[in-house]
Amino acid sequence: MTVLLQVMTLFMLMLCGLIAAKTKLLGDQGLKGLNTLVLYFAQPALILHRLQTPASPELIMEIIWVFVLACATIALAGVISFRLFAKEEHQRRAVLTSLSMLSNCGFMGFPIIIATMGDGALIYAVVFLAAFNLMAWTLGAYFFGGAKAIQPLRLLRNPTIWSIAGGLTLFFTGWMLPGFINDALNMLGGTTTPLTMFVIGARLITLRPAHLKDRQLLLSCALRLLIFPALILLLRLTPLSPMVVSSVYLCTAMPGAAMTAMQAELHDSDKELASRGVALSTALSMATVPLMLLLV
Repeated sequence: MTVLLQVMTLFMLMLCGLIAAKTKLLGDQGLKGLNTLVLYFAQPALILHRLQTPASPELIMEIIWVFVLACATIALAGVISFRLFAKEEHQRRAVLTSLSMLSNCGFMGFPIIIATMGDGALIYAVVFLAAFNLMAWTLGAYFFGGAKAIQPLRLLRNPTIWSIAGGLTLFFTGWMLPGFINDALNMLGGTTTPLTMFVIGARLITLRPAHLKDRQLLLSCALRLLIFPALILLLRLTPLSPMVVSSVYLCTAMPGAAMTAMQAELHDSDKELASRGVALSTALSMATVPLMLLLV
């Protein structure tokens, strides 16, 4: 019950963002500014600060498993979805596949993981996010534009990747940043949760009742929010650590990632469908995430 109340608190932050957008207190430029703040400063600070933790052999093996499982589950979700939407024209097929394949494991996943499993579980979510970026710019890009669209070097332009690399370096070496730097990182990183949930909520302003009439889009949301996460629970039948399984499960249960809209823009695909799908899956997650938490 405590965890569910914490998650409801996160959704209240989303509601604040929606109200700000509805009342025009925050426009597109303001949202872009907040998004930039989170992407380039708050989230990297959170990662760098929280990954300064002792690296035991057991923990190292667990995060390796998380990375492998994350890559495998994202790839499997992509292949299954690509086949399911085979009758759609190419642009819609690529977007629907990406929506089903890629979860918002960073912006929304981090707050949910921390609220559900504690600060110590963030390292699992960080490793999952590293796998997410790798798969998004390889297999995910392939679904949009074929082999020529695969550009893994784009990873080097992502500030999150640099913070993950820096955080994992601190983790594996055991180095600690000076106290005053850690204090600054802690203060800045602490803004990640409220800012991300606020921005996510504000993006829901684009939703319309007519969006619920697109059956294929609803199927994509069902795959993203219910079916693929449920399949992860089968890993409980293996000897894997409960922390590993729960982390991969929760990251997979998140709504569609904004990366889908970004790639639709990049590859001149169905940008409107991508934005609509991200917003719809996020809205539906307000009902599905509390439900899926009951299975953790």
